[in-house]
Amino acid sequence: MPFKRSPMRYAHIMGYTSVTYQDDGNCIISVGYDGDFRIWNGIGDDDPPTVCVGEHVWSALQYGDRVLVATDLNTVQAYKYPSLDKDGIEFRFTAFVTCMAKNKRFIAAGSEDATIKVLSVDDGEQFELENLEGPVLSMDASKQDLLAASIGDGKLHIWDMKTKELKKTIQDLPKVKSFERVLHFSSPTFEPKKGNLLAYPNGKEVILLNTTSWDVVKKFVNPKLSTTLTVCRFSPMGDYLAAGSESGDICIWDCETGKLVEGDKPYDANPITKLVWNPKNNGELALSDGNGQVGTVTDIFVEGGEDDAEGADIVAMAEKEDDDEDDDAFDDLFNAHLKPDERDSENDASGDDEGNENCIELEKLKSQVMGPTQKSDGAMSDAGFDDDDRGTVRSERLAVAKSYPQQHPFQPSSTPNSLEHCYLVYNHVGIVRRHATDKENSIEVEFHDSQQHHGIHLNNFLNHTMAGLSETVLAMACPNEDGNPSKIVCINQAAFGKREWTYTMPGCEEIIAVTASDKIVVVATDSRLLRVYTARGTQREVIAVAGPIVALAAYGDHFLVAYHSAPANEDQHISLMIVTCVNFKLRCREVRVPLTAGSEMQWVGYSDRGSPAVYDTAGMLNIYHATSNLWLPIYNAEYLQTKGASDHLFIIKVSESTQHVQLVLCRGSKYPLTTPKPIPMEVKFALPMCDLESEKECLEDDLVRSLYLKVNDADKLMKETAVKLFALACKNECEQRAKELVETIASSHLIPLVIKYASKIRRYHLADSLAPLLPTFQEQEVQEEKMEQESVRENAAIVNELQHINLEAITKKDTTPKIKPLPVGTKKPTNPFRKSTAAATDGISSPASSSGHTGANSSNPLEHLTGKAIGFSASRSSSPSVGSKLTSSSVDATGGQDENRPQNSGGGTSTPGMKFLPWFELNRDDLQRKHPEADEQQLIKIGMREFKAQQAKGVSSDAASSPADGGSAKRKLDASDAPESGVSKLAKFGFVKSG
Repeated sequence: MPFKRSPMRYAHIMGYTSVTYQDDGNCIISVGYDGDFRIWNGIGDDDPPTVCVGEHVWSALQYGDRVLVATDLNTVQAYKYPSLDKDGIEFRFTAFVTCMAKNKRFIAAGSEDATIKVLSVDDGEQFELENLEGPVLSMDASKQDLLAASIGDGKLHIWDMKTKELKKTIQDLPKVKSFERVLHFSSPTFEPKKGNLLAYPNGKEVILLNTTSWDVVKKFVNPKLSTTLTVCRFSPMGDYLAAGSESGDICIWDCETGKLVEGDKPYDANPITKLVWNPKNNGELALSDGNGQVGTVTDIFVEGGEDDAEGADIVAMAEKEDDDEDDDAFDDLFNAHLKPDERDSENDASGDDEGNENCIELEKLKSQVMGPTQKSDGAMSDAGFDDDDRGTVRSERLAVAKSYPQQHPFQPSSTPNSLEHCYLVYNHVGIVRRHATDKENSIEVEFHDSQQHHGIHLNNFLNHTMAGLSETVLAMACPNEDGNPSKIVCINQAAFGKREWTYTMPGCEEIIAVTASDKIVVVATDSRLLRVYTARGTQREVIAVAGPIVALAAYGDHFLVAYHSAPANEDQHISLMIVTCVNFKLRCREVRVPLTAGSEMQWVGYSDRGSPAVYDTAGMLNIYHATSNLWLPIYNAEYLQTKGASDHLFIIKVSESTQHVQLVLCRGSKYPLTTPKPIPMEVKFALPMCDLESEKECLEDDLVRSLYLKVNDADKLMKETAVKLFALACKNECEQRAKELVETIASSHLIPLVIKYASKIRRYHLADSLAPLLPTFQEQEVQEEKMEQESVRENAAIVNELQHINLEAITKKDTTPKIKPLPVGTKKPTNPFRKSTAAATDGISSPASSSGHTGANSSNPLEHLTGKAIGFSASRSSSPSVGSKLTSSSVDATGGQDENRPQNSGGGTSTPGMKFLPWFELNRDDLQRKHPEADEQQLIKIGMREFKAQQAKGVSSDAASSPADGGSAKRKLDASDAPESGVSKLAKFGFVKSG
């Protein structure tokens, strides 16, 4: 007869659930993610005693009159059983305890912080097993004082607890970073009688080892199993071995014969998290799954002959349980699984089924709720269901949508409020600590820059549990407690007079998140409302959000709102509202948050340049590029070499200008300790580029940073990196890749530099192919500039929001002028020594202050640079081209040479070292007249031939001078011209040898 499975019933909220038996086997004890401790008087108990012992409970171990409970307080708390009065603390860790094991002489506990502590029951000695490189997943202790523990790094370790010696290490098991995400526990189990066998699941099989030689004795396999096994356990007498799978299947083998015991199929496809046998050895085991449910398996035995003495006890016990009238609860529970003839015969034997209305109602309820799949295979066969029908019905049940919990609201850069000493906020401005003990209830504020603000110590009368901190504002919020409404209290450090203001939430609204910047304060309530205030306390807008709010962040006039945009499944579906406040006008943009599969949002905020950034529990940090409307991954926690498997990163600041992330490395825990004060560290942005060991890939990484991230001197870095990549491509004989790079960047500032380099290394064909790109890029940039100006005029606020421009940050951090060249021929040459009308009363004006061709006050901030300083030869031509623009400080208004340089009396001659680009711009008109049918590219080729011919023959530079040059005739000084200096007069008498 196959074993029977009870339907899984609700015990705790969704999450890791553990189950164990009372040492006498009369009750089942379960603990779960909701922090409840339940005692079940059989699986049919409808009202089990429940005690909340913590926020989360991970494991429980009962023996004698005591029970050990592992909670999220990082301790193993002992209680009296069953009264659950506290009886001391057995172990203390730096992270929560995940599992426990016990034999007659030792008690062991393993933690998320990759440590195991062992306590000797005889003498009370306690020692640690460290350096495990991962969280402890499952443990078991044998009669021979061996301790086996599966670790998250994919290894199974076995120690001798008497000698503290590591006996054996087994590798190649599934790896996991955190216990909260473990699916395959690889739970080891020792044979209970002698302890000379060790079993553990690996894949779809259970491996049995000899603890003396560590040889593989046997492998148990279920050929019908479709998913991998997660846990396994020996029966109390060691004659059976049970294992649970990822899809909820239970596999039971006879250890002596290796025969697989048949039984009922699972009703729900949830992974089995814990499996334990009844100490009575009555063929019963209890199990729990990852959906917060518990259940039992009964009638476990191997069918044999009448003379089978070994199985006779179990069969007799099963028959005794079937005949026992006191166990009607189990009979009623499994009544739906019996065949109709068996159910009728049992009802006739009892003689009171017709008068038992409760039994009839229970059957009706089961048939209505559970459906026909709750019947056994025999019943379904009698009803006309074949195997295909049963599979179809079961698949329909499995297709029912599961429920997944959505992430709860949280404060970025904070620690849980359940701690006595916690951080309400820890960011780049300062630290806000909350002390909630029996003797003290206060808030302490510490600023990193003590010269700007002094520290604050406040009595926490309102019991504030949330805070936001900026350079000028401290915002604190308290929830609804003891009939007191939720309030927001702000202290403005930069205000005169009264610095504090407060607001009370209307009705029953409760604050769930708060954030503050130097200009605004934003509060989120459980009514899915956002309340916006100014930094001085003026109420602004009240905004409705289209989903449950998760977190807030603020920066200047901007703030972020993370909220659930859809129900959660395996992933959290979170969207981000990017809101900009301009006066009393709001602009909003919504984007989806890219979270790693199966992870939750751990931190959200702004970089120092105003770009939104998100960090998830899987260790991935992404930054938002507003212009492209894309997320870029900039760091992964796995890149930190000093990080262990159980360590976590606590983000403090993301600096986009310096390309660094400031964080705290939490050893063996999720949050930093308040005492001693943690020491932050900085890590550099690490984009997940391929093959960063080579020079080419490193330059590509720098190019992407300069193009998409707001780094210091981004334009300069882009030019330098692009030229290096261009040179590297030319060196490797990849001219097409070099040209492609220039075309992809599409910068007119880059064209002269790469043409000069290509000509220098004698790649004239490449230089000729790049020259036509210059006017095209200039035209594109002019069009882009016009479109940008039009969009600014139409809606300046939304453009400011999209680009996240912060004027103060730009002024302080980035002083590089942003210059876009004008089209060729649009700027007339001017006299740099002419007085400007605006500066007529102040004396001689500088060249940078000279007016442009339109008479406006705008000027070129690079006019003081020479062409040689930028990379061109010091040409004395007067062309209005790009090359001559950059050397305008050495050219006068008529196109002549600089008056402070020595010159020949002939005047108007050009230097023999003139490059092709300036020469071509000077002679464009003549070439066009000579060859009117030639297009732009042909004209450039013709000019290149003439230029080379003139250089080869040593032709006088008079032919290269501009027709509008005016010869050597000198112009008389106008009344508005500046007085001639002595240096200028002496320079006229200098002589330069030509040729």
